[in-house]
Amino acid sequence: QAEAAPQEKLFKEHKTSKYNQMLYVNSGSAVVSAGSLLASGLVFQALGFCANHPDFVMHAGTLSAAAVSGQFFIYSLVKEYGALALAATMNLRQVLSILTSYMLYGHPISVMQILGLILVFAALFYKTYDGYANPKAKESKHGSGAQPQSVGKAAETKEDADRVEVEMPPVKR
Repeated sequence: QAEAAPQEKLFKEHKTSKYNQMLYVNSGSAVVSAGSLLASGLVFQALGFCANHPDFVMHAGTLSAAAVSGQFFIYSLVKEYGALALAATMNLRQVLSILTSYMLYGHPISVMQILGLILVFAALFYKTYDGYANPKAKESKHGSGAQPQSVGKAAETKEDADRVEVEMPPVKR
């Protein structure tokens, strides 16, 4: 699953488009891939393989086009409905993929595997449901506007320091 929270934050706070995000993410990936290929010293061998296997280039291009279209739909879903909708959609997709695999390919499944699937996906769906049911809980937990010093041990330390400053008499020189 793509990590959608940073994308959602970019959409809301910086008003970026899904096209900009896709461009920069894919450009960064291309730079890392090209750098890895250059560092390995296998650039000419890789290009030779592509020249000798034109079907590979066609299949890689088709796979890349499918990946870009999937990425487009993911960014669209996050932009229009938020990261939580993406999480719910991806959970449902995983459940359907597993069930389809069992039915289509006749894979045997034990009772323990069924219980494991139910347990894992129930937890995932509950987490998604909880996010929809209690959106304010997340905001108050992360976006309350509290300064780092006003939370936990830092607050106690700050209060102690303030008290020490108040209680100490001024030093005469």
